[in-house]
Amino acid sequence: MPLQPKSFWPALAAFVGASFTYTYVVARGEGNAMDGARTRWQQQKMRGEQAISAHGQAMLEQEQKHSH
Repeated sequence: MPLQPKSFWPALAAFVGASFTYTYVVARGEGNAMDGARTRWQQQKMRGEQAISAHGQAMLEQEQKHSH
């Protein structure tokens, strides 16, 4: 007597539900990590630009003192 084939739909639905839940949780964590990295990069870039601007300003002031 052959066995009745079982439906794969419940297993597929469980897999899809679990995978979407896992992906949502992991993606949210990765998104937060990317936001943090972008914020750190922007702050570092701003500090670098400020340092360059301050150095450039000091050089211009020295040139103006020497040229007058």
